Amino acid sequence: MQTHVVLNDIHFPFHDRPVMDELVIPFVKELEPDGVHLNGDITDHFQLSSFDKNPLTKVSVKTEQVLLSKFLKNFRDVPYRLYKGGNHEDRWRRYLWSNAPALVESGVVDFETVFKLADHGFDYQPYGEKSWIGRLLLVHGSIVRKHSGMTAKGHFEKYGCSVMHGHTHRMGSYFHTNINGPHVCYENGHLSDVSKAEYVTDPDWQQGFSVIQVMEDGVFNVEQIKILEIGGRKQFIYGGERYRTVQRKQYP
Repeated sequence: MQTHVVLNDIHFPFHDRPVMDELVIPFVKELEPDGVHLNGDITDHFQLSSFDKNPLTKVSVKTEQVLLSKFLKNFRDVPYRLYKGGNHEDRWRRYLWSNAPALVESGVVDFETVFKLADHGFDYQPYGEKSWIGRLLLVHGSIVRKHSGMTAKGHFEKYGCSVMHGHTHRMGSYFHTNINGPHVCYENGHLSDVSKAEYVTDPDWQQGFSVIQVMEDGVFNVEQIKILEIGGRKQFIYGGERYRTVQRKQYP
């Protein structure tokens, strides 16, 4: 049996710093998984967005490079490392195609090259590509529906198999049985800081990630890790143990 961790929608530099530094990263190191799958929107690429942006938000590509490099170093002992691009990583490609098409052919300005993913041992898959964890299909996601679990249902309708995706910043699951047997699809939450999301107010989002156990024949079990805030501390429970951030009144 192997153990894999799936994280998505961190949105560096708009990440939830206490959650990442005090919960998620220490937990993954302690777990010592066989694989870490970064399932898109790990970086935000705020400055490359075609949407209206607050001119007072000072975020540079260099900031995202530094934060991502520091983050990826935490997984150097994990045997398998995958970085799957999301729609935010795809902002890099769209920006180049629109503003610097002459440089694209060189390959030296590709996202995975500039952010040095291979130097950290990560394979890279551009936005829209698929991978498998046993019999579970992993995609970043391209569908958004209103309620928790409904987007998971939409991805089952699209692919016809068990799926895990990010993108919606929600957690949820959808079960379906047909002539091919039982299927289950998962929305995998997010790890960003909601207070820094200037484009939305009081969103119906849930923080979390997943731990997946996979048998040799591909049969899998997913444990969704829900991150809650209780008494001013972010926390989750796994394996009968509670993991909590340091007590604080406000998150920086």
